[in-house]
Amino acid sequence: MFCKKIFFLVLLQSGLVFGGNLEVSVKASEHEKINIKLIWVGKERKKTKELVDIVKRDLEFSGQFNLIVQNKVRGIGKKSDIKSLSASDCSIGIFLTEEKKNRVMGWRLYDLEYACMLHGAACKAKGKDIYGLAHSISDSIWPHLTNEPGFFSTKIAYCKEIKRPGKKSYKHVYIADYDGSNEQLIVSTPTVNVAPRWNYDPENPLIFYSEHTNENVRLMFVDMKKRRAVVSNFDGLNILSAFSLNGKQFAYCASRGDGYCQIYYYENKNLKRITNKGNNISPTFANNGKTLYFCSDAHTGRPQICRYDLVTDRMERVSKGGFAVSTTFSEKKGLLAYAKMVNRVMQIFVYDPKIGSHRQITHSAGNKEECSWSPCGNYLLFAVEHGAKSSLAIFNFLTNEQRDITSGGSNCYYPSWSPFYNDFPSIS
Repeated sequence: MFCKKIFFLVLLQSGLVFGGNLEVSVKASEHEKINIKLIWVGKERKKTKELVDIVKRDLEFSGQFNLIVQNKVRGIGKKSDIKSLSASDCSIGIFLTEEKKNRVMGWRLYDLEYACMLHGAACKAKGKDIYGLAHSISDSIWPHLTNEPGFFSTKIAYCKEIKRPGKKSYKHVYIADYDGSNEQLIVSTPTVNVAPRWNYDPENPLIFYSEHTNENVRLMFVDMKKRRAVVSNFDGLNILSAFSLNGKQFAYCASRGDGYCQIYYYENKNLKRITNKGNNISPTFANNGKTLYFCSDAHTGRPQICRYDLVTDRMERVSKGGFAVSTTFSEKKGLLAYAKMVNRVMQIFVYDPKIGSHRQITHSAGNKEECSWSPCGNYLLFAVEHGAKSSLAIFNFLTNEQRDITSGGSNCYYPSWSPFYNDFPSIS
């Protein structure tokens, strides 16, 4: 009965009951996990088992659901067959079926107790591997369970330290699925590569990053075929790029050899410097395309969060003290996240420009830096440093919990969460 009551709230939130006119907020932190049966219809093969395991991991990631996997060799069957799958602690079922078309999977969401189908769809694979198909299924199901957009078909990029006994260490660039799984190496040059950032062209995924050379730190990009090219090669630093949501505006940091880092802004084939004093780093565009946030020490000698109006060329300081760095803006939530020193530890804060409020969201040990929002705005990815070790972690705003997504055996830095691309990014 408890499960049915919670499911009814989920249905209201999902718009599946009463035409979606009512809205109910269901938070995992206030309820026990909801059990869902994930039922594969057909013969279980190695590939289908792998696909079902990925979908299960996706749907459990938020901490709201617990998936119970079953295999049903024959079709969905009669109502009595569906009702037989119901249990006292589980009356929700998701059936997965392989469609006749190649690389197309169908899913159906059922109330098992009443053998009532609530929703269903056919999903075509994004990309060429099984991860693209599995995440596409999860993205299709997710809004009907939570009334939130899916995020499973996105990627993260980061750099990892590669230690060589008796020689200098390198930093290579990797990409992985949103949860750190399915890791792939994309930049492996024998040098230090840092600060990867995704572009916003849905047809052409690119990663912009900075490569240390004997002369400077130059800005590069790499595509999913590992083809690389130089973007900015001025003397000194060329680093930390940012794109507007429409992909037409671009900003990055460059010192041009004078010892101070400035913000450069590109639009309509025109590149201009928009800062002149102090060091200015970590630009990020607001979702209106008219505002640029970044960090600057020009006002106090210590980095502060600043806001630049791209229409009026007016700059103002947002933070009022302390040591604040690493800005990132959420399109979905309209919020700015950044890292700030609290009691000698870097913690993550969120700034709401609508009301001008700042809120600390992490309180644990370890310096948090280089944060990046998920496209859905419910998760924040960042690096956590404990002494000489650095791992990647995600803060879940639905449960207010933090979890590591990389192992303690590898040092990972500069994480960046991708937007959605038309095809699931995978290295070929």
